[in-house]
Order: sequence, then C-alpha cells, then structure tokens
Amino acid sequence: MNKKSVIAVMATLWLSSTLVPPGADANDDLQRYLPPDQLRWLEHEDNRYLALYQPAQVNFVRGRLLSMPDWPLHPLQSPWVRHSYEQAPILGWHSWALVPPEMALQTHQLQQHNPASVHPQPVDEAFFEPYIAALQTRIQRLSTEFSDNPGFTLWVMEGITAAMAVKLIQQQPELMPDALVVIDMYLPQPQLNRSLSEQLAKLQLPVLEISTPEANQWVTSSLDLRRQYSQKHQQVNYRQRPLLSEGTSGQRALTSTLKGWLKYHGF
Repeated sequence: MNKKSVIAVMATLWLSSTLVPPGADANDDLQRYLPPDQLRWLEHEDNRYLALYQPAQVNFVRGRLLSMPDWPLHPLQSPWVRHSYEQAPILGWHSWALVPPEMALQTHQLQQHNPASVHPQPVDEAFFEPYIAALQTRIQRLSTEFSDNPGFTLWVMEGITAAMAVKLIQQQPELMPDALVVIDMYLPQPQLNRSLSEQLAKLQLPVLEISTPEANQWVTSSLDLRRQYSQKHQQVNYRQRPLLSEGTSGQRALTSTLKGWLKYHGF
C-alpha cells in the first residue's frame, strides 16, 4: 500500500470514529492506523472525542497549540492543519489536534425565505448556538489536559470552524487564547460572511489570517473587507498573509509565516 493509500485509509477510519458510539469496532480499527503514542480519547459525560497530541521537541516550551480543520473534516484531511499540527512541536509547542463537531452546516441552513424580497434572508445569531456550544464543550474538555502544558495558548482554526471559534470567543471571552490563526475562514452565506468579518475585527487578541491557493470565493471576496474592519475597529494586531503555492513549498511558507508572526508577538 502506498503512502497516499495509507493516508486515505487513516482518514476514512478517523471520520468513521466520529460517527459511531463509543466502543464501536471502528474505534478499535482506528487505533491500528494512528500512531498510538499520539492518540488521545477525551471523555465527557456519555461522549468521547478523538484528539491527537505531540509534545514539544525543544527545551524551551512556548505553550500549547490547538489545530482544528474546516467543518466537518478532521486534521488528516486538511493539508494545512495537518502541517500545523506536525510542525508545532518543532517550533516549541505542545501540539494538539481536534475533530470539529459532527453537525451539518451548509448554505441552505443559513438562510430562509424573505417574503419582502426575492433574496433569502440570513438566519439570526441564535441559529449558531448549538454549534458554538458543541465546539465549546470540546475545547473546554481539552483545556483540562493543559495543566501539564504551561505557557501560551494558540489556536489554529480553518474554514467554518474558524468562524465558530470567533463566535465562541465573543460569547465566552474567558476561553480566549493568547493568539488566533485563521486559515481560509468563511461562512457560506453573503450577509453572515460579511458580519463575520466585523466580528473578527472586534477580537482583542493578536490575529493572523492566512489565505491559501485553495481558498474559496467566500474567503477571497472578504479579505479587503476584513482589512477595512480591522482599521475601523483599530485592531492593531491583525495581519493578513497569503500563501501563494500549494504542496511542499506552500507548507514551508506556512511554517515560516507562523514562526515569524509568533516571534514578532513574543510567543
């Protein structure tokens, strides 16, 4: 079996593990393919969540870095999040990766009929409460593992998961990390995607927004607006950085970008 086939099998098994009850056979199969020294099961009430963990590989540890992919992928399915998770220990971070909640979140769910217009209207913020709560539960459960990993806390969030993380920080500022990296962040609905740009600009923490060559039109159409909102709300610690290539060169650029930005902020 070649390397790509192994990764595909691992990805399929991990995804299956998030959709079956605890103790099901898929969980046992999964553990045969994932590095046993990285696999962690986080139990909460009647649920358990799959996480990966790698310790820092340097003497001076910066803190803990949490990587989460776009909704509803898992870290093995995202080349950027996978790379973030794998490189964090080399940069001096205890590295964690979590799977987002397995809840559907698509365009048709984010808008509803508007009798006064031919255009649909977006759902209100209350719609996101179950999604935010599910994300909060996972992050809070993971945070109980951080007592053994002192230092700064950094989140690297991708896509819709990044959008939910922004909303979570707004609602629960006590969960705010020391810094936030968002990769190709978006919501697939025009008005909500625009509102997300302003919500991001109001966060009171260092924010690095990374756009990749794979970014969709929801991402690319919002970058200028997010710069404008960051200026309007005087968000001096907001930065945008595009990655211009994919594959190995793009991953090297991601590592370099993260390393330089973290050093600039003293992390």
